[in-house]
Amino acid sequence: MTKEEVIMLIKEEIAVVINQEPNSIDEDEVLLRIGISSVQILKIINRLRKKLVVDISPVALFEYKTISAFANYLHQSMKEVV
Repeated sequence: MTKEEVIMLIKEEIAVVINQEPNSIDEDEVLLRIGISSVQILKIINRLRKKLVVDISPVALFEYKTISAFANYLHQSMKEVV
């Protein structure tokens, strides 16, 4: 899976939570400014864990504050598993 595909997957998961179109979400926006609560972030992380079959620390979304940065982290994590 490419980084761009990971970005789109994250945007799709966020879009469901905030009831918007994935393409309307800016990948360089700080995640907590998008309007997602910490509980919603945990739900998104759990769904991404299952879809990507990778371990994701909940702290990662606070370390990698944008969708782009978080996607890069996930993409690198996926490469390490393979």
